[in-house]
Amino acid sequence: MKKVTLSLVAIISLSTFAVAGGDITPVEPYVNVPEVKTERTGNFHLGLGYSYMNMNVENFNYDSLDYVGSSDADITAHSVLFKGGYNFNEYFGLEGRYTMSVGDLTLDNGQETDIDGDMSNLGIYAKVMYPVMEELSVYGLLGYGQVTVDNGAELSESGFQWGIGAEYAVTENIGLFVDYVNMYNDTGFDGELAGHDVMVDAISVGATYKF
Repeated sequence: MKKVTLSLVAIISLSTFAVAGGDITPVEPYVNVPEVKTERTGNFHLGLGYSYMNMNVENFNYDSLDYVGSSDADITAHSVLFKGGYNFNEYFGLEGRYTMSVGDLTLDNGQETDIDGDMSNLGIYAKVMYPVMEELSVYGLLGYGQVTVDNGAELSESGFQWGIGAEYAVTENIGLFVDYVNMYNDTGFDGELAGHDVMVDAISVGATYKF
């Protein structure tokens, strides 16, 4: 009886395979491979911007700038900023900047007077950056530069410079920036302003293009 039962089971099994065509489709294994994103570790960039430069002189009485008096004064300039550099990664880079005035300078010691002259700054900086979010980063600038004021008599002073700023990525290649740079803060600018505290700084806005 057991032999008959086993035979019937075998016949039913063979019949099932026959109806199915006798084929068993193999199950292919599925492996989920995560997408690997490749990011550039460094990039060159160029930038163009507008800078408002200001030279503050305490107890100002310097004849070569067409003013005789004795009070605090500000000499300001509307300027164009050119910059370029290389970011080694998202945290550190090097940047060079050249800022030059456009048009006359303005002397303000309570009343504003336009004076014929030029103001410029040339500097090289280490740039330390920190990404606050994917599109926004803040940065600090530490470096060395030379400030020049030319009003017939050219005065220039070199030394330590620093700055802080932020940049927002509009696209992968284009960013907008705003920053503050302190270009000089000492006494005796070029030996001609002995005893006078002088500070030169600039606020800048502009755009950069990354290659």
